[in-house]
Amino acid sequence: MSVKLIRFLFLVLFSCSILAAENKALVPIHEWQTDNGVRVVWVPLIEQPIVDIQLLFHAGSAKDGAAFGLANLTANLLAEGSTKLSADKIADNFDNVSAVYNAGASQDATILSLRSLSKDDYLNPALSTFAAIINEPTLPQQSVARLKNEAMQAIASDEQSPDGMAIRVFYKNLYGTHPYAHRPLGDKNTVQAIQRQDVERFYKQYYNASNAVLVIVGDVDEAKVHSIAQQLVGPLPKGQKAAAIPTPTPLAAAKNITVPFPTTQASIRMGTLGITYNDPDFYALAVGNYIFGGGMLTSRLFQNVREKQGLTYSIKSAFVPLQVQGPFAIGLQTQNSTRTQALQTVNTTLADFIAKGPSQSELIAAQKNIIGSFPLTLSGNDSISSAVALIAFYNLPVDYLDQYRSHIAAITVADINKAIATRLKGKPLVTVVVTEKDKATNG
Repeated sequence: MSVKLIRFLFLVLFSCSILAAENKALVPIHEWQTDNGVRVVWVPLIEQPIVDIQLLFHAGSAKDGAAFGLANLTANLLAEGSTKLSADKIADNFDNVSAVYNAGASQDATILSLRSLSKDDYLNPALSTFAAIINEPTLPQQSVARLKNEAMQAIASDEQSPDGMAIRVFYKNLYGTHPYAHRPLGDKNTVQAIQRQDVERFYKQYYNASNAVLVIVGDVDEAKVHSIAQQLVGPLPKGQKAAAIPTPTPLAAAKNITVPFPTTQASIRMGTLGITYNDPDFYALAVGNYIFGGGMLTSRLFQNVREKQGLTYSIKSAFVPLQVQGPFAIGLQTQNSTRTQALQTVNTTLADFIAKGPSQSELIAAQKNIIGSFPLTLSGNDSISSAVALIAFYNLPVDYLDQYRSHIAAITVADINKAIATRLKGKPLVTVVVTEKDKATNG
C-alpha cells in the first residue's frame, strides 16, 4: 500500500467521522477476539449485497530489515499458489464468483482484502480461496523470480518520475536510518537480493494471530461473521507480536537537497516529522492543516502560491499519521524557472502561519467545510471498511467516528496555535527540489 493510499485512507477516516449523529452511532462497530487472539471488528451493512473483508498484519515495510521490499513481495506472493490451488486456479476461483482480491504493504501494515457478493453461492467459494491464500501459501520459487522482476520494473518506472524522485529523497533525508526511510516497493538492489527463504521467514514470523486484525463490513449476520473469522484466521498460529517500530530521530539541522533530473517541472517536497494517530494535538492539527494547506481551493498555500502568483497548478500540505511519527509534508510542482520564487512563498506562508496562526473566520470556515464535505466521501462499504480498518489497526476508540465531530467542533484558534507551535515552530525542515540539470544548484 503506497503513501498516497495511506493519505487517502486517512482522509476517509477523517471525513467519515463528521456525520456522526449526536446520540446515535454513525457506524455500529462490534468486536471480539478469536480463541487464538485475533481482534475481529465487524460492521453490519445490509443496504448492498456486498461483503468487504480486510486482514491486516503488523508486517509493513518497517519490518523489512535490510531487505527493502520484502513485506511487499511476501504479500504479493501469497496468491501465487497454495497447497491445493495453483495461481491460475486461485485467480479463476475469484473470477468465477466476481470476487476481488488485493494485497500490498504500507510502512506499517500488510493488508489482504477481499470483496465479494454476500450470497452464499458467491461468498463461500471466495472465502475458501481467501483462506487458502492466508493459511496455506506455497510461495513458489518461480513466482519469487517473476514478482521480483515486476517489482524492479515498477521501481524503474517510479524512478522516471520527478515527483517520485522527490518523495523518495524526502523520506530518506527525513528518516535517515529509520525503517520509514525506504519505500515499501524497495530498491532495485535490495529486491534483487531477496531469496525465497527470506520470504518464507517473513511469512512465518509476522503472519500470525498476535499480529493480526480482521475487519468485516457488509451484508452478513453475526453468526456468519463468526464463521468467517474462524475460517480465515482460526488456523493462524498464535505467534509473537511484532516488535514496536522505533521512534524517529528529530532533524538536527535543516537539509536542502537539489536533485538534477531531465524535467521541465521542478518537483518540490518539504517538511519535518509530524504525528501519530494517538497524538494529543491530532484534532487541532487536522483543522490547522486544512486552513494552512489541506483545503483544496481555500488554503493559505493555495491562495498565496497558486491564486496570487500562478506558480503551480496544485499545492497541498498534510500531516500523515503513522504508528510512530509520520511526516508533515508540503508538495508542489512548478516551472524550473520559478522554483526559487515558489519556495520563498511557501516558506514565508509557513513562517507567517506558525507565528500568527489562523483567524477566527478561517477556523469557522474550515470546520464548516470539513463537516459539509463528508457526504461526498463516504460512499459505501469500501470507504467504511477502510475507516474501520484504521480504527482497529491503530487501536483507536471504537466510538472514534462518533466522537470526531465534537472534537473538531471544539477546536479553537488557541488550540491550533499551540499545536502548530509545538510541532513546527523552530523545527528544521528537509527541502528537496528535483529540477532540470543546469538549474540544479543549491541556494
